[in-house]
Amino acid sequence: MSLIGLDGVSERAKKLHEESVVVDIHNHMMFEYAIHEALGTPDIFDTYYAPALKAGGIDVIATSVGGNSPCVCNLTDDLVHGSLEQIDMLRRAEEKGSSFAICESAQEIEVAVAAGKIAILLAFEGARAAEGIENEESLVMLRSFYRLGLRTICIVGGARTRFADGMGEARAEAGMTTFGLRFIEEMNRLGMLVDLTHMTERSFMDSIEASSKPVVVSHIGVQAACPNPNNLSDERIKAIGRNGGVIGMEMVKTEILWEYEKYKRPITWEHVIRHIDHIAELIGTEHIGLGLDFDHFKMIDNIHRAMCPAPGTIEGFYTGIPKENHMLDEPNDLWEAPLITEYMLRHGYSDYEVKMILGGNMMRLLKETIW
Repeated sequence: MSLIGLDGVSERAKKLHEESVVVDIHNHMMFEYAIHEALGTPDIFDTYYAPALKAGGIDVIATSVGGNSPCVCNLTDDLVHGSLEQIDMLRRAEEKGSSFAICESAQEIEVAVAAGKIAILLAFEGARAAEGIENEESLVMLRSFYRLGLRTICIVGGARTRFADGMGEARAEAGMTTFGLRFIEEMNRLGMLVDLTHMTERSFMDSIEASSKPVVVSHIGVQAACPNPNNLSDERIKAIGRNGGVIGMEMVKTEILWEYEKYKRPITWEHVIRHIDHIAELIGTEHIGLGLDFDHFKMIDNIHRAMCPAPGTIEGFYTGIPKENHMLDEPNDLWEAPLITEYMLRHGYSDYEVKMILGGNMMRLLKETIW
């Protein structure tokens, strides 16, 4: 399988990509952004992230500003403080005037995009920073982060929390706790997007049942195309279809091609399309979007090298450190996102289907959940 290269992107693909509102519902720029902040770098977003996003035609990102692991909470074990620090970084940059706008509703996203700004949604990857104090099931932290602008939460990461179990605890066969069910119900009431990535099967099904609103699985693959246990079973995919939710396709090889290290040819968006085809066959293309999960930044190389307390660990589980860039060979960076459009058109998806996968489906979801 040969690479297309940006020079191989057709005029049709370029035009369609430019006309689309492209949404990446799982972005990790804050891994590196926080390091720039600590070094006193000025104009961080406009210098290091806006150019790539603009070149890639990406209009909307949901970027993780906290969650379950120190690596997403400014490298501190005080997850609440670290999350507040990262929210503050972005708020201060926005106040100074930048090429982005932090958006708290679907309407604000549309206004920002129309003004030529990149729309940012604040997200958590894992809800541990919102657990509150021990032995008290209080939703005060959730509501407080909501008031600060947080709009989407991936309920679990790799391990067990007070809300539910992540895939690292699959052996326990436990589902959502009563606190977790209340947490989802309050997210629905407030107007927040519930993210079911990384859940055990039972936690996932419990969450689907608990949510009165459509949900997202922000960055994932499907087990039928890649038998990684993190990926979605057909039962989960069908549940998303019944719920009206959307599944975000990522560009991390781990969930796209099983034992990818043994594969001797380029791994590209054509491999992701195998996942897209399977979802489309089961529930239709209207439930597919983008959650690219890009983390190959120059200052940290990739997420696995930034994990705390030790590189390669996620919440106490050792996941290993890739020996190389674990992003797809094509596209390999956010500025190469137009290649996604080219690959899908070449595969036979219609202009309308491609436009909806690029962002139309996610925008529909956001309009139904975030107000």
